[in-house]
Amino acid sequence: MELTPKSVGTVVGERRRTPRYHLLTRVDILVAGSGDAYWGSMRNLSRSGVAVTVQHHLKTHQRVTVRFHHQSLDGREVVEDLVATEIWQCGDNAGLEFDPPLTADSPALQKARYLVAHLVEKEAER
Repeated sequence: MELTPKSVGTVVGERRRTPRYHLLTRVDILVAGSGDAYWGSMRNLSRSGVAVTVQHHLKTHQRVTVRFHHQSLDGREVVEDLVATEIWQCGDNAGLEFDPPLTADSPALQKARYLVAHLVEKEAER
């Protein structure tokens, strides 16, 4: 991977299908089929998934809803939910893959307009 100013926001030395962007945002992890909900923070984001820090062990391939909390420019709280599957966990860090990913023609695009707008802005900077 060539290091250029345009590679800021990606994890250096990693081979990823889609770039990750580092954000500071609160997330709730809602476990499918139970009433369990865990608070966490987003480490990085891509169109295919999100890495989070959460102080609870998730089961491999466990389906969850990731609830993103943002603040709009006028100060209102914006909440967006996306379905995901846990694909890895190491300590308090976990990788969640969106189902479906935030790609063209995906129904998930309508559920996460704020997140998608952020990704589009970051991709334009590349």
